[in-house]
Amino acid sequence: MSQTPPDPNFEALAQRAASLRAQIHEHNHRYFVLGSPTISDAEYDALFDELDAIEKTYPALITPDSPTQRVGSDLDERLPKITHPNPTLSLSKAYTEDDIRAWRTRIDKVLDTSARLGYVVEPKFDGLTVVLTYTDGILTLGATRGDGYTGDDVTANVRTIRTVPTRIPVHPDAPRPPSPLVVRGEVVMLKEDFKAFQQKMQTEGETRFINARNTASGALKQLDPRVTASRPLTLYAFEIVDAPDDSTPHSQWQSLSFLRQMGFLVSEDIQRFDDLEAVIAHIQAFEARRHSLPFEIDGLVIKIDDFATYNALGVVGKNPRGAVAYKFPPEVVTTRLTGVSISVGRTGVLIPNA
Repeated sequence: MSQTPPDPNFEALAQRAASLRAQIHEHNHRYFVLGSPTISDAEYDALFDELDAIEKTYPALITPDSPTQRVGSDLDERLPKITHPNPTLSLSKAYTEDDIRAWRTRIDKVLDTSARLGYVVEPKFDGLTVVLTYTDGILTLGATRGDGYTGDDVTANVRTIRTVPTRIPVHPDAPRPPSPLVVRGEVVMLKEDFKAFQQKMQTEGETRFINARNTASGALKQLDPRVTASRPLTLYAFEIVDAPDDSTPHSQWQSLSFLRQMGFLVSEDIQRFDDLEAVIAHIQAFEARRHSLPFEIDGLVIKIDDFATYNALGVVGKNPRGAVAYKFPPEVVTTRLTGVSISVGRTGVLIPNA
């Protein structure tokens, strides 16, 4: 028979955990189903991290339906489902420079070394992750991330995106791709494209969308590919998930070059470093120019470059140890309510906006 931990705060923490679970479930519903979040990503992360900390301290408080026990989902019940052979896991988060250094310290403990490691730093796109499968160089499957294990089959819609190669390599002088080749990428709507699309919707008397991310997500999940084709979507490839052994590069940096050779669009804002302090300096500089980028981001992803080291680090919970997502601090601005308009969420729900 289990015993209550001898902590006078246990009951209070149990109640707080229950409250946090209820709040997070509600916000998940608003974000993933209604497409109308009422709190910022930073506020959501704070709730999630508080619940995660309580449950790690007292595992007895973990419930089967706890948000910490699953990866976030973008599944759409209208679309056919596929199972990802290689799960798309979520990344642990860092909010400060000390968090990044602590991440490296944990790596050193696992590897039992403090040897110099290479790092690849990539934009954390604010879009929709997709998984593309190529067989003999032909795009045969396009799926959303879903809950990390199961995704929506959006192959027909993905084929309408101009930056998604339907056959690789695009250039005849490029090396022949391995088969099968599985690639992850992020579907976004560029800032300028979103602005033009909003103007077009307004001119045609249609209801405008909330933001570029919701517009891209909703476009990719249309039942009619012709609707998807009418939306200006862009895919940035960022990772090779699976390929036959010894047929692809052995580091993240090399694999990005390989993807470019195959004809994929890869962000030019990805850099490699051999020193963690250089990574931190890069983050500081990058944050200052984030608004000049052509796409929306909410942070940067830091990955161990060498695949052998990355794989040796393994996974803790649902997070690979070899990567961390640095989240930018939330921006605080003062606003004045001048009116209310109606916009469309990613699932087509009408949402009032101040």
